[in-house]
Amino acid sequence: MIKGFLIFTSLLLVAVSSSALPKFPQIREVSGQVWLTGKDGKRALLKSTKAKMSERAQFETSLSGFVKVQIDENRFVSVLGGSEIVLPVVGIDHGEVPVIFLKAGSLRWETGEGTPAFGTALRSDLFEFMAPKGDYIFTIEPARAYAGVKVFKGSMQFSALNGEESSMVASGQQAGFQGVIEGGEIAYDVLLKGKKIPRGKLTPVGPLSEKDIAQVAREVKAREQAKIARAAQAKKKLAEEKIEGGICSSPQARFNECAWVCLGNPKNEKKNCLVSKSGVSCVRRRCNANGEWADEFALDAEKGSTLCGPKSVVAPCDY
Repeated sequence: MIKGFLIFTSLLLVAVSSSALPKFPQIREVSGQVWLTGKDGKRALLKSTKAKMSERAQFETSLSGFVKVQIDENRFVSVLGGSEIVLPVVGIDHGEVPVIFLKAGSLRWETGEGTPAFGTALRSDLFEFMAPKGDYIFTIEPARAYAGVKVFKGSMQFSALNGEESSMVASGQQAGFQGVIEGGEIAYDVLLKGKKIPRGKLTPVGPLSEKDIAQVAREVKAREQAKIARAAQAKKKLAEEKIEGGICSSPQARFNECAWVCLGNPKNEKKNCLVSKSGVSCVRRRCNANGEWADEFALDAEKGSTLCGPKSVVAPCDY
């Protein structure tokens, strides 16, 4: 009875722990070259939407790169091509993202009608404000001290960092701020207590060009088409991997066939299996009647390097 109680308690703790994991932020789309730098400071190429963010995240995109991150139930931030953003804080318990810092390039901010559980500030070296409701593209070009906003849905007061003057920018409009470069850097006036205001002036509010609207529509359509193409390719690959009468998977095999599986992780198809510390490089497994891989047998390094390759080999058993 005590043993059963302990097992039940362990399962309960696991369930509570799992449910406590934050659901957001989550990567929803990624295409082209995108790099993610986590809290450990390691910069890596983002290859799928399964990557997790904890405590801190930094995204960089190539000119053709794109990544879309869902911040909470109905708010999204997309990093457009040739851009860089930083999420300096990602809440451990609830996944809050209180600040999004646009270092260079453009980000798209999209929200639904729901009320967010927490506010998010959009910051750059030239502006800072609470993220509004709607659909916007914010841009900063540090090299020429320019920042701007294009409003596709919603409205907002746009101003320079700590600036007293602002412009109301409505749906279908755009506005910006042209700063000043001195000594190769953005020039600021520093007030009491270190408060900084960039030198420069707001540019007039004007309508979005047809080119802007058409470009956004083209980019959305292109990403949707690419997403459909990737899904079709994955489906085709899965179908090609299936074999008639196959009951085992990863890799596909028929009853009583064997698979020689590499234990290492070669980086390209020309390399053999890596040898583990125990001298084993691959194992042989048999597909049993239940569709499970069983009867695992470890091969020594010499045989493993010959029989195993980067991809699992399925063939009649050799015994």
